[in-house]
Amino acid sequence: MTEFIRQSIHAYEDPLALVWLTCAARVGFTVLRSRDAYASSDGQGRLLIATEDQFDPDDNLGQMILHELCHALVEGEAGEALTDWGLDNTRMGNPWREHACLRLQAWLADSVGLRDFFAPTTDFRVSFWASLPADPFAAPATAGGRRERSCVAARVGAWRAGQSRWAPHLTAALKASAQIAACLPRGDVSQKPDEPDKALPSLWTTVVPPPPRHPAGHAPVADYHRGQACGDCAWSFLNRGRVRCRHAPGVLLPDPAPACSRYEPAAELDCQTCGACCREAYDSVEVSIRDPVNRTHPELVIVHETHRKLRRLGHRCAALTGGDVPTEPFACSIYPQRPRTCREFTRGSAHCLDARRRVGLSL
Repeated sequence: MTEFIRQSIHAYEDPLALVWLTCAARVGFTVLRSRDAYASSDGQGRLLIATEDQFDPDDNLGQMILHELCHALVEGEAGEALTDWGLDNTRMGNPWREHACLRLQAWLADSVGLRDFFAPTTDFRVSFWASLPADPFAAPATAGGRRERSCVAARVGAWRAGQSRWAPHLTAALKASAQIAACLPRGDVSQKPDEPDKALPSLWTTVVPPPPRHPAGHAPVADYHRGQACGDCAWSFLNRGRVRCRHAPGVLLPDPAPACSRYEPAAELDCQTCGACCREAYDSVEVSIRDPVNRTHPELVIVHETHRKLRRLGHRCAALTGGDVPTEPFACSIYPQRPRTCREFTRGSAHCLDARRRVGLSL
């Protein structure tokens, strides 16, 4: 009798893991499994993730990758070039930066009903994640409100997540994760083969239905803004008598339309608590030769052969004052003589929204 030996010709891959490995690769990262790190980066485009036998029962590779990608989004390209995003080994030396990462992680996961599924499995799960409100970018007024440090950094990360390098791949990975979750039967226990007496609820039971999309399609409807409508939002505007949104200006909105996760009360859109257009949102302010500031404050004007612009101090206009702490208002020291470029900048415009996104005040 001839004995046949079966040979394997394919290797099984976990679908969720494959989704996030692909996402990481498409935004520029290689994932390496290592027993020398739980979750880290080497500053050279490689994410180092622990091996499966080092995972706890509630760990999954998708969550680990998503968490590290959120660090990349918060820290930006400069942070990508640093080992472990420039954080110390325990992350406790920079808790606000870890908090920013987790706020962003919650916001992204919420969009597909997977906040609990993609919850972190570090100590921050108890010390910070569990206390996050429904709006992960919300902070108490006593802590600085919208200008609280980790909220600002997280929103900047959300702005980066919407850029061309990231948006299509993150969106695809989050959508695929939700589709996998929707296909699974809802078993109520999961047992480890070597610990049959210890039954844990399946992580998949934490999945909830994704929130409905806003009629404009740009964001989920937000229950935490219940009772608010598009007409009350800072980013709504009228065009031919119909309400539209700066986030999706080409879409006619029904009346009334519910508030989305990007909603901001119009009454809170205040230049003195913002200053975004005078800060790092834009690189320079052009000055016309006819602008009074040339005569009244020549020390603030830099003259080039073909153009003039306002001097800057670091990432902000030299004429901008205040804003050194979250509770300190911004002000313009040359407001009556500000250049025409500044005079024509309109609060609540598309440029205003773009500036606020870039500095982490809006989504």
